[in-house]
Amino acid sequence: MATIGSVPVYIGRSWGILAVIILVLLGPQLQEANPDLGFRAYLIAAAYALMLLVAVFVHEGAHALGARSFGYPVHRVVADLWGGHTALDVSRATPGPSAVVAVVGPLSNLVLAALGQGVAALLEPGIPHGLASIFALLNFLLALFNLLPGLPLDGGQLVEALVWKVTGNRHRGRVVAGYAGLVVTLGVLFWFVGRPLLAGEKPSFGSIGWSLLICMFLWQGAQNAIRSGKVAGIIAGVRVVDLLQPVVPVPSGASLADLPSGLPPVVVDTSGMPIGLVDADALAAVPGAAIGQTPVLSVTRPMPPDWVVDVDPNGPITPVLAPLSRQPAGLVAIRWDGRVLGVVSVAAVNAAASARAPRP
Repeated sequence: MATIGSVPVYIGRSWGILAVIILVLLGPQLQEANPDLGFRAYLIAAAYALMLLVAVFVHEGAHALGARSFGYPVHRVVADLWGGHTALDVSRATPGPSAVVAVVGPLSNLVLAALGQGVAALLEPGIPHGLASIFALLNFLLALFNLLPGLPLDGGQLVEALVWKVTGNRHRGRVVAGYAGLVVTLGVLFWFVGRPLLAGEKPSFGSIGWSLLICMFLWQGAQNAIRSGKVAGIIAGVRVVDLLQPVVPVPSGASLADLPSGLPPVVVDTSGMPIGLVDADALAAVPGAAIGQTPVLSVTRPMPPDWVVDVDPNGPITPVLAPLSRQPAGLVAIRWDGRVLGVVSVAAVNAAASARAPRP
């Protein structure tokens, strides 16, 4: 939808789910608290969703620009169900710059909070004033939340950088920050649900819904961090090419008759960017007589933008692990020098880790 310093910015399909969740949870709350609003309560909830999108893009854009300032390749910024993320190559990172890249995101939200508060101070009481105040509060809370000391939050990146600096072991830092993330998750759940119950209060439907959504995101991210840190420590000496399965790029405008035999195909767009995989079951269901007239896209399983990893195939596999852990399909496409080289799967990484793991 845009670029930030030449970095492409995307809105993932799952962001629409987040917008609906905000409408469903926040709309009734606003309507109950302010009966005079009527249907406008849902319009304000929609504005809240848009303000959250702006806050996420500024936050992730700060990460992207911070990473670029240290010379780290930045591939894309994506807003999705879990807020957003910045896909960047930190394979050559060091603890200090990593900490700076992590902290600039929350700092950008603090700047937005100050701007929102300043605008609110200039407005008379009313809906515009309320929206400006909400924007300020939203960004302030986002900054504080992201500074909590556990992965996948930015505060967890700071913990990882600190342990990395002290021990000299980046993978150990990731594992420690991942376990810290599990503790943070339990703390968030206690704050939203356990604390009101201990005080004899009944948590609202909205607070329970938000806490479950947030805790699901945190728990999954922390577990992924622990898993990827442990695996990275075991297979630190494995190269990307050791686990690479070669593929054949197939243009999205091709027909099924153009599919090669032998190597598995990956569908690419006009710029050569991998966009999906040919679904074997869908391909098998196409009648032989229709092969020449059936476009490849009709049997293509689309993949998210962050499934493409630009990495040197002769380099270590570790930069691939974090993007790989985020993919529901369990594989990523490897690209280097503008060419698609192949795919790396979770199964291949697990097999390499099992082969190298210490035997009891």
